[in-house]
Amino acid sequence: METVEQVNKRHLSDRDTTSSTSIFLCILIVVAVIARFFVAFNYEVNWDEFYYLSFVHRFINGEVINSFQTFHIHFFTWLSGVSDNDVDQIIVARVVMVFFQLLTGFYLYKLCRLYCSKSAALFAVLAYFSFVYNVRMGASFRTDPIATCMIMAALYYVFSTTFSWRVSILAGVLTAVALLVTLKTALYIPTFIGIVLTSLYWSRNRKRYFRQVLMYGVAILVAFAMLYSWHYFSIHGASSVGDAGTMFGAADKTLNQRELFPRLFYFVHSVSTNSWYWLALFIGIGTAVYACFSQKLLSRESSIKFLCLSLLLFTLLFYRNAFPYYYAFMLAPVSALFAVAWVGIQNFTNARVAQFFNFIVPCLFAVSIVVNGFVLPIKSNLAYQRQFLDEVHKIFPQPVAYIDRCSMVPTFSKQGFFMSTWGYEDYIARNIPVIRNAIEQDNPAFVLVNSHYLDVFGPDKTDKGLLRQDIQALRQNYIHHWSHLYVAGKTFELTPNSLSREVKVNIEGVYTLEASNSLLINGKVWLAGQARYLARGVYELASKEPGKVVLRWGDNLYRPRNLEEKQRLFTGF
Repeated sequence: METVEQVNKRHLSDRDTTSSTSIFLCILIVVAVIARFFVAFNYEVNWDEFYYLSFVHRFINGEVINSFQTFHIHFFTWLSGVSDNDVDQIIVARVVMVFFQLLTGFYLYKLCRLYCSKSAALFAVLAYFSFVYNVRMGASFRTDPIATCMIMAALYYVFSTTFSWRVSILAGVLTAVALLVTLKTALYIPTFIGIVLTSLYWSRNRKRYFRQVLMYGVAILVAFAMLYSWHYFSIHGASSVGDAGTMFGAADKTLNQRELFPRLFYFVHSVSTNSWYWLALFIGIGTAVYACFSQKLLSRESSIKFLCLSLLLFTLLFYRNAFPYYYAFMLAPVSALFAVAWVGIQNFTNARVAQFFNFIVPCLFAVSIVVNGFVLPIKSNLAYQRQFLDEVHKIFPQPVAYIDRCSMVPTFSKQGFFMSTWGYEDYIARNIPVIRNAIEQDNPAFVLVNSHYLDVFGPDKTDKGLLRQDIQALRQNYIHHWSHLYVAGKTFELTPNSLSREVKVNIEGVYTLEASNSLLINGKVWLAGQARYLARGVYELASKEPGKVVLRWGDNLYRPRNLEEKQRLFTGF
């Protein structure tokens, strides 16, 4: 005898659209997948992607890293053998992330098929793959695509209510990996609890279901403890107490916001560019609410479970880091409601309206795919970033310490702080001149001005938000070398009235004298164009003739020809 859900599913299939509609949706999904690969190979690299790659190289180099949210390094240690160019390494990593996205779409489809027709499930996948931020950042080199895939697989098994003990353990392991990869996976907890409680209430064998859910929970705890311990000891990380403090500090920073809807701007932008997405989503939510009370199309149990998926939308009201890349993580389960919207349109409207919806809305989704997946990556491409890093590696054939925004040269040792909005807020709150301290202790050979905070060089530059001591340290210890790169050095004028001066060197290394005449350094001759090693300390420089004097770090350091390059390294989300 058929269950209520089986009857509903058969009923929906009977009233489903023709196979040509399913083929049409499949074609658009294929285009969306092609767009994913096009984005992976062409779209500008975001600062976060360099940051996550830097953890991989620090692990490879045996450096001490924090074990908090760095589990992804074990998936990508092979990247160092792909290419010497860091951008190329990120491109290959993005291709891996595309496959994680495809698996996410697969589990979204499987989840929708539990209660909805084939076309409805395909429509949900297309909607998710076409969302403006997901097209551009859904497969970027961040931890989110991995966690999203893992948690969607676990969510599918929980949603189905028919999992065995083996599946319970597997789902628990996947959930644990998602939590290790990124703490924001915990935002899914209310959704999981709602689905589990709903299924338990309507379960025909509550004891058996409870045992399976309990096994799932135990599997999460055991897998998390085992995998975290392995990760912690494999990276020689900081103390576990420090990791716990970092975790609780991160939770407080991202969740304890006094501001309602902290990233409202990005939501408004998505509504203005993807209004049809949000309209169709709210049709799905409305259909699920109606089905919950009327028990038409869907049973009360299944409609409530679908509504539990929409709980993730409320995270936008308080989650601090709801930047564009967060939407690909958050909307994966929410997009299942598009299948409900498809069902509602097919069953509660006349044939003409349904046909209009079946064609126009997918076409609008296709517009988003084309614009964000093909047009924008051509406009904001990564060619300059790749060329820039090629030149950086020519300037510095061997790794050196440096200062920048986000570890843009991941194989080198970055000093200072990660200049995200979060990192900057912590920097200001601590009120410690970390850049000055890094210059004095870690010998950074150059600065990449890839953040407006670091754009402090030149007479026309004003303070950009760094502490006064840090701005002063940057201006006193670095000179312009090429494009956005400033190298350790000194520049000054010797005048007829002052043919000698004291120079303090804070960054030791080989320096080249660039001057029209030779100098005396502590009484010894230093010829123009000659390179010599300078340790930290104060030096007396003197000349017989006036003129400009430049001390540049390195032995006649290579300078690329395109010195007037003004293109930006990052243009934002």
